[in-house]
Amino acid sequence: MKNNLLIALLFSSICAKAQDASDFPVRKWSLDFGGSVGVFIPFDQVKDSKTAIGSNAITTLQLNYREHFFTRLQFGQTTVDFKYRSTFPTINSDISAKANSTNLGLVFGYQRSFRRLQPYVFAGAGASFIDAPTAFYDPEQNMVNYRTLSGTHLQVIAGAGLNYRLSKTFILFLEGQAATIPDIPKNSATHLSGISALIGIKAPL
Repeated sequence: MKNNLLIALLFSSICAKAQDASDFPVRKWSLDFGGSVGVFIPFDQVKDSKTAIGSNAITTLQLNYREHFFTRLQFGQTTVDFKYRSTFPTINSDISAKANSTNLGLVFGYQRSFRRLQPYVFAGAGASFIDAPTAFYDPEQNMVNYRTLSGTHLQVIAGAGLNYRLSKTFILFLEGQAATIPDIPKNSATHLSGISALIGIKAPL
């Protein structure tokens, strides 16, 4: 009787593991498409001011190789408060607006599955297209002119996250992503180097 019970329990365990494996079959190559939104906190903050918090939205196309390796193309936009004070010979100027960067990057990563959970890490680089307001002083007119400066910069990206397989069709994920723009000075008023906390959903194609 005991032997029969032991065999039955062993058989049930094997069936359960087989069911888990068949629920999420691993293919050699696979594609995921998804998107995420979240908050963005700059590394450098304005002195004597409230902590600046912006937003980040990212769309991704991810190519997976077997179970562990992936490369991901990501396109997104970061928006954060822009505060800048200029002192000219006869005028002081304060700007309080929004700075935006449109980002296109390619990252490479490693992931590992534990049933429905799949932690991962990644790093990569890309281009950041920045729009930021600025002020120019015209001494002849004694006037401050405001403009938007645009530029393209290198962006370095690294992060980690956790996938949760809701079903064969949808994957929920949480992600922390740090991005820095090396050629912008540390104390730049644009504040577009920082860390994002994101939540998103993706689907296998």
